[in-house]
Amino acid sequence: MNKKKFILLALLLLCAYFYELFGGMPATVPFAPQPVKADTSLLLAPLDSRPPCSAMVRKLGALASINVITPPQELLDNYNTPADKEKLFAWLKNEMPQHPAAILSADLLVHGSLLGSRVPLGTINDEEKFLTFVNKQHALNPQIDMAFFSVIPRLLVSDQLIPDSWYQWHLMRYATLKDMAETFGDPYFTRQLLAIDARIPDDIKTKYSSLYADNDSFNKKLVQLARADGLTLAIGQDDAQPFGLPNRNANHALAYMKHADLGSSGLITSGADEISVLLLTRYYNKLYNYKPRIFVEYSSPKVAAKIMPYMPCSVDASIRDKINFIGGQLTDDAAVADFILFVHCGDDDNQPNKAMLQKLKTLLISDRHIALVDLTANYTENELLIPKLLEAKVPLSRLAAFSGWNTLSNSLGTALSQATLFTGQLHRLPQSEHPSLYAQNLNFTVERLLDDYAYQKLMHAQLTTLLKLKGYKPTDLGENKFFAETLIRGFLQRQKIQLLYGDLGRTPFYRNNDSNYYLTGIDINVNLPWTRIFEINLDTNCSFGENHRQ
Repeated sequence: MNKKKFILLALLLLCAYFYELFGGMPATVPFAPQPVKADTSLLLAPLDSRPPCSAMVRKLGALASINVITPPQELLDNYNTPADKEKLFAWLKNEMPQHPAAILSADLLVHGSLLGSRVPLGTINDEEKFLTFVNKQHALNPQIDMAFFSVIPRLLVSDQLIPDSWYQWHLMRYATLKDMAETFGDPYFTRQLLAIDARIPDDIKTKYSSLYADNDSFNKKLVQLARADGLTLAIGQDDAQPFGLPNRNANHALAYMKHADLGSSGLITSGADEISVLLLTRYYNKLYNYKPRIFVEYSSPKVAAKIMPYMPCSVDASIRDKINFIGGQLTDDAAVADFILFVHCGDDDNQPNKAMLQKLKTLLISDRHIALVDLTANYTENELLIPKLLEAKVPLSRLAAFSGWNTLSNSLGTALSQATLFTGQLHRLPQSEHPSLYAQNLNFTVERLLDDYAYQKLMHAQLTTLLKLKGYKPTDLGENKFFAETLIRGFLQRQKIQLLYGDLGRTPFYRNNDSNYYLTGIDINVNLPWTRIFEINLDTNCSFGENHRQ
């Protein structure tokens, strides 16, 4: 082949590529949706400063007509630097009377952050200060709908915590056997417990035993406060397993709540980062008397009984837990459901297949409201539905919600909250505002696709490898933070083009009698909130177009 023919062939292939990518995009005129108007406000002292615990709550609050007010960033934690608790208490005291509702994280106000609670940084005096503050603020502002929450620490020792991390396996086994021996009273488990007990240094063993004993004592005090003041209390269980010291504390906390007769005001849930979003959704449902009917559809029947990584219970049990938390109701009739929760948990035993894709595609083109949770046990792309759905050009712009980040509990909490708030707003808002509501909801979905799928599943592992090859530490970037951010920005810029032109912009995300509405552009702003690559701070600003029907 001579040079001219080669160049001509290359140009033809390039044209074919761009036609495949950009061809067939609908012609539209610009549509500028107005943000959903805020009708009320809510004060939030978040679990920590990470985007899932603060920015995400604000964004979903905006979707729900609730202005979520969080503390100034400079008062909050920054990775290993805890929050300024004294200034936070002063800020909350000043803000509290100005809002009809409040959600307070005990871990932030006692330990300075979630990470601080694992050490722990807080003392008994810090705990008493928090309890006194909540009690006093409730007495001064009885009109406020107040909820507070605390998280049972996980027993996954940080890689940087030496020498504790040397005994990671021993500690996990010790915690499991201690819970099993107490639960079943079996001599076999007791003998194994004594054997592993002898292999762990006394100071490390005492440290973690004290951590859970102190947490158990604090949970009991939180229950007493909730009962005395008539407040809502949620206790979360961070990354866990079916048996262990965290699970033991969760069972104790549930017993305390039942003994105190807290009823629906006392909540136990597996998870941590999503608790603020769940409490926001619960407040919305209470405020507007919305009890969403939810039909659960699994990608395959085997998903319901699976126990995903970092979870103490099955998928089915976790779904029921989260639906109960927000005040929703399960229905066996998909026809009457406000939305369908479609759950896929991929692993070696549950790979994506054509039947799963067809099932979800049929639901999406039927114009039902679908909340998709797409997870992988091994954190690999090949176990997910999303890449297969994109390849088949299934209209993902019609999703009512999407989530698929690090754990089942986090993902369920986010998707259920988004779908509940979205469908709740469809009932509340006049139809003239529905195009804007759909657009605002899609903006959040696009953000989740870029974060949960594109960054977490496609890039994160490769970025970790690249940084290590260059001698950089992914958990402590230091001055190399800018280098990592530059790589992330470039990758997500390419991914947003693939998402927009390959799928999201091809079909209308909303239709009425007059027009079809399309996604026409995606602008992003991304950085690392902390000097590590575990999470990103992503803000998405989408553009939209309208195609008037003749």
